[in-house]
Amino acid sequence: MAEVDDFALLARIASDETLLRYFEWPCDFDVTRREPVERLHLSSDAVLEPVAGCGSGGTYFLIGDRGGTRPVIYTNSEGQGGLIADSLREALELMAGIPFWMECLHLSPAELARPETDLLKKLELDFHEDLPEFDPAHQRAAAAALGITPPSPTRLLRRLRERVARTRPDFIVHTTDGWPYDSF
Repeated sequence: MAEVDDFALLARIASDETLLRYFEWPCDFDVTRREPVERLHLSSDAVLEPVAGCGSGGTYFLIGDRGGTRPVIYTNSEGQGGLIADSLREALELMAGIPFWMECLHLSPAELARPETDLLKKLELDFHEDLPEFDPAHQRAAAAALGITPPSPTRLLRRLRERVARTRPDFIVHTTDGWPYDSF
């Protein structure tokens, strides 16, 4: 399947009830909720365009002017934010490949020290205990419907860590009063 632009991907999710529900939960990426809880801007002054929200008040933003590949920032309602992907497609690969990806943003030092495969197995086990009705077939179907083939979970975790590490200095989110969000 040929690559499609950001807005075609978002429209595809919005127009397909099964995709909409999968990305809404467990991925916490709701394309029907695009209004952030507060106005924000980037330290680089690049454009922030909200494209989805999460159930706890967080927002996903595309960065920069329309046209071309645009990085994705996620902000939560606790005043944290950061770069999570170099494109919307990459962000959707992350969500389709590791639906519990947000847990990877809040790891303890002991968890960070674990081998990646062990950490991912533990997080996946916790995810399935919390959400026993989750069907991996829906995960695979969502990826296929968008023409996405997610890399391995280990690669996705490494890529997420690489993106988050690049948050500073250009992708720091600030309130309109100038207060910076904490990085993940």
